[in-house]
Amino acid sequence: MIAPDETLVDMAQVVGVTSDQLREAGRETAADLLDELAAPPTHASTSGEPASNPQVEAIAALLATLPPEAQDEVLRRIGRATPPPAQEEAPARRHRRAG
Repeated sequence: MIAPDETLVDMAQVVGVTSDQLREAGRETAADLLDELAAPPTHASTSGEPASNPQVEAIAALLATLPPEAQDEVLRRIGRATPPPAQEEAPARRHRRAG
């Protein structure tokens, strides 16, 4: 199975593969996409919503799968006392006793 270009670009960003390396592997389209992402932001790309970071999105998705107590522990370990504002509080968390 051959990975779609977008998936390959996400993986390349995580492990540090360059666009030149993608071209050497025959993945021109993925290399072009990676170059676009590495280019300095333009006015059009900086207006509106901030661009998402694939690593941050993956970590947030993984964090959301944990029970509230485990989320609290992870956030405590990285130095945040509370979840990010965009994350909704789970109903079970609201009724938990303070401790």
